[in-house]
Amino acid sequence: MGRRAVVVSVGEELLDGRIVDTNAPWAARELLQLGYRVVAMHTVGDGRGELELLLRGLSGEVDLVVSTGGLGPTADDRTREEGAALLGAGLQEVPDAMAPLAASWARHHDQPPPEFFLAQARVPVGSQPLENPAGTAWGFALRTGGLLWLALPGPPGECAATWVEGGGRALAAAEVGDGAGIALAVLHTCGLPESRIEALVRDRMEQTGAVRLGITARPEGVSLSVLATPDGETSAGARLQSELDVLCERLGEWCWGRDTQTLAEVVLCALRERGQTLAVAESCTGGLLGGELTEVAGSSEVFLGGWVTYTDASKVRDLGVPEPLLAAHGAVSREVARAMAEGARARAGADWAVAVTGIAGPDGGSAEKPVGTVCFGWASPQGSGAVLRRQFARAGRASVRRQSVRDALDLLRRALAALPPLPDADRGA
Repeated sequence: MGRRAVVVSVGEELLDGRIVDTNAPWAARELLQLGYRVVAMHTVGDGRGELELLLRGLSGEVDLVVSTGGLGPTADDRTREEGAALLGAGLQEVPDAMAPLAASWARHHDQPPPEFFLAQARVPVGSQPLENPAGTAWGFALRTGGLLWLALPGPPGECAATWVEGGGRALAAAEVGDGAGIALAVLHTCGLPESRIEALVRDRMEQTGAVRLGITARPEGVSLSVLATPDGETSAGARLQSELDVLCERLGEWCWGRDTQTLAEVVLCALRERGQTLAVAESCTGGLLGGELTEVAGSSEVFLGGWVTYTDASKVRDLGVPEPLLAAHGAVSREVARAMAEGARARAGADWAVAVTGIAGPDGGSAEKPVGTVCFGWASPQGSGAVLRRQFARAGRASVRRQSVRDALDLLRRALAALPPLPDADRGA
């Protein structure tokens, strides 16, 4: 990993926190997969000369700079001018780009396009245009002092499209060649805290050499990133697979997927393979569970629908939960969770159903059922099962809801794979 890279984000709105920068970590991961070592990330404002000054300082220090932003049609979009100043040149029109840009303007305006809008089809003289298939602003690539600079648009969708389809990634990859040999994977787990996952693989994390591990905890679970490089005659890919085999054996039932997979994808795939369907019943998650499922392309083959029954009355009316059951046990109870799941399965005509009911907070808790108490239930062709109570202490409302979605999906994953159920709060989880 001898090639050094820097990621630069351009925009005052990033500096003052009006917009969260998602491009920088995305770009860093892309560069890592190509074999670059990202040594720094910078954020600069829109002031004249700021970007040029930074790039002059990086020339001779790194091999590649990837910038995002500053290529739009507004007065503070100066990236192309900064590139021209860096080369001591002017701007030139991208061949055949001006007419489509003018047509784009004409679809929404009666008057001819102004100069500031047409500027999006110009790049520094001496640079290579990078097409933006998802937007109007062209990117560009230029070289100065041994440095390759790839300037990409700021909107994330346009940034990714210009990188992949516009030629940015191909140029960066060509600089590295085929010898980098980097292999990267991420394993996802849930059901155990970070400390216990780390304990299972501690010796692997302490190793040095061709394989490096990292660990990240989020409300959705704990992930292990694995980076492998060649070692002697062993390729990076072989090293990676060998390490993944060890880690998957160590993690066992707690590991549910890798890389860009989602837990919802895993569950839906398992149901699709069985030719079975799913319905959901939600209270405290307020539709987040159904939303997670429908994020998956093709989910309609499996997911029939769901109910958000936020009140006791809606649980009775929409799912047929018996009023005496609610009166005896309360809405947040194993008994009600089971009844919600059974009601959703019956009303949807689904093979499986899962239900969530809980106290997300910050109010509504009691000594017996504090904030963060969530109960789950599922129903299947074999009947109801694995009714569960979890306790998400000090998590905060948003985190309680996200963790509830995670555990509802993991409950299904485990049931479908005949794995042991999740630990219950009453058993010290």
